[in-house]
Amino acid sequence: MPRDRSNRSLAEEFDAALPLLLTAAGMFHPESPLIWCASMIIAFVAISGTMLLGAGLCAYASLYYGERIQGVRRRPPPVLSEARVTTQAAWVAATLAAWPIAQSWLGHPIGLVWSLEEAGLSLGPVLLQTLVGVVAIDAWLYLKHRLLHTRALFVFHKAHHAYRDPTPFAGFAVGPVESLMTFWPILIICIPEATHWAPAYFGLVLGFMALNFYLHCGVTIPLLERALPRVLLNTSGFHNIHHSHVRANFGEPLTLWDRVFKTRLEDLERR
Repeated sequence: MPRDRSNRSLAEEFDAALPLLLTAAGMFHPESPLIWCASMIIAFVAISGTMLLGAGLCAYASLYYGERIQGVRRRPPPVLSEARVTTQAAWVAATLAAWPIAQSWLGHPIGLVWSLEEAGLSLGPVLLQTLVGVVAIDAWLYLKHRLLHTRALFVFHKAHHAYRDPTPFAGFAVGPVESLMTFWPILIICIPEATHWAPAYFGLVLGFMALNFYLHCGVTIPLLERALPRVLLNTSGFHNIHHSHVRANFGEPLTLWDRVFKTRLEDLERR
């Protein structure tokens, strides 16, 4: 038991130090640490601002629309704690986004292109490529979530489960290690051959943010609860079960892999 506590303590210290380590890594940018820092600050303002503003709008809307899932709150939600951890996650994401931004500012090609001509594809193949990418990233997010629920790694995920009845501010309220595991695909943009059509890329990013706010808003909107599952998208009702029951419903954007691996709550209850 003492060794387990020691391991947890080391893991928590590493988790706390990771944002500083990622920031320090930017100081070793091979061409311009100054441009990397400027890129990181711009990315942080954009990411944190979008996260907090979107969460605030969704939280306000949830006061007037939808049906509460876990009944009337008995105490005020920990919004300030959720917002603080979300801001920390935005910092981690910004340290990753700074690399392709700086690469572009320095005049080097990156994988993000704004026209189909640059992508070298027509609209159909680009959309198909995007769909395959969504399924692949979602598979990673499901696997990541399952791994974080193992005994060895739950220390990096437990902070998110402190929010058993979350608000939209908890949508991205995850620790630094989990943030790195979630946002590392941003670095793929540094590879010029890994072509991403910018309108689809940013549309999906904003769509994922909006969906994540809804998943954590604490209310259900009947129209969305009926429509989203038809295209295998997650819902507030489905994801809230994960916060209340912990060991079920691990899917993030999609529910596909919960269905494949039978980790929905109804699957566990049948077993």
